[in-house]
Amino acid sequence: MMKTILVTTDFSAPSQTAARYALYLANAMKAHLVLCHAIQVSSTVTVASKASHSPDNFSSTYDAAVEQIQFQVLSLTEKEENDSTTTLVDYIVAPGSVTNVVNDVIKKREISLVVMGMFGAGAINRFLLGSNSQNLIDNRVGFPVLLVPFKEFPETVNKIAFASDLSDGDIGLIQSLASFACPFDAEILIVHISGVKVDQIQIDNFLKEVTAKINYHKIYYRHVEDKDINRGLNWIARNGVIDVFAMVHRKNNFPGNIFSSSYTQNLSRSIHIPLLVFSENEFPVF
Repeated sequence: MMKTILVTTDFSAPSQTAARYALYLANAMKAHLVLCHAIQVSSTVTVASKASHSPDNFSSTYDAAVEQIQFQVLSLTEKEENDSTTTLVDYIVAPGSVTNVVNDVIKKREISLVVMGMFGAGAINRFLLGSNSQNLIDNRVGFPVLLVPFKEFPETVNKIAFASDLSDGDIGLIQSLASFACPFDAEILIVHISGVKVDQIQIDNFLKEVTAKINYHKIYYRHVEDKDINRGLNWIARNGVIDVFAMVHRKNNFPGNIFSSSYTQNLSRSIHIPLLVFSENEFPVF
C-alpha cells in the first residue's frame, strides 16, 4: 500500500511552506500527499452566537474551506507539473480540532508522517482557533510529526541529526529514521550531548547494536560535551551542516518532554531547519 504524508493547513503562509516541503518529501518517498483542514466547532453555543453556528453558516464555512484547500492543491499540482513529477495530491476538510481530525484520519488511512508549519525561526505555528502542534504532539496516536520553519531553507535531505541518550529504545527509532533517510541516501548523525565524557564502552556497545540491527550504510556518531543541553542542541542545529533535526518525545529521559521542556522550547525558537518528532516506543516505516 502506498504511504501517505498528511499536511495540516490553515491556508496561512507557514502552512503553504510546509505543504511545499511535504510535496518534496512525497516525491522522493513515492508517497501520496493529503492536505488536511480542520474547522473548529465550539461545543458550547450561547444564545447570541447560535446564528453563527447554524447549519447554513457551517455549510458556508465548509464550502469556503473546500474552495481554499482546492486552490492550495491546484497550486501544488501546477508546480508539480512544471517539475515533471506525478505525486497524487488530495485533501480532507472536516469539523473538529486539528488533533481530533488528524487522529481520525490516522485511524482510517495509513499515514507515514504528519507535517505542520512553524512561524519565523521556529516559533510554533498556531493552527485554527487555538489548536496547535503541542496539542497534536501530546495527544497523537503513534505517528511522527515534522515541523517546518517559515523561512528559506534548502529543500534537501542530505544529512539528518538524531539526538540520542544512547538507550536501547533509540535503536528502533534509528531504524525508522533509516527508512526515512533511504530515499534521499542521506547521512544519519547520532548525536549525544552530555556534560561529561561518555564511557567509551557504552558508546561501543550502543553502536554495535546499531550496526547489528540496522542495515544502513550512512550512520555516524558524535558526542558533544556540554553540560548546557540547550546550548549543545543549538550548536548542533546551527553548525552540524544538517538538513533535518530528529528527536524523540520522551517524558522522563533526554531530551525530556520535547514540547514542555525548556530544551525544545529554546531549540524551536532558534532552529532554522525542519524538526522531526518521534513518539516513544513507536517505530514507523516510511
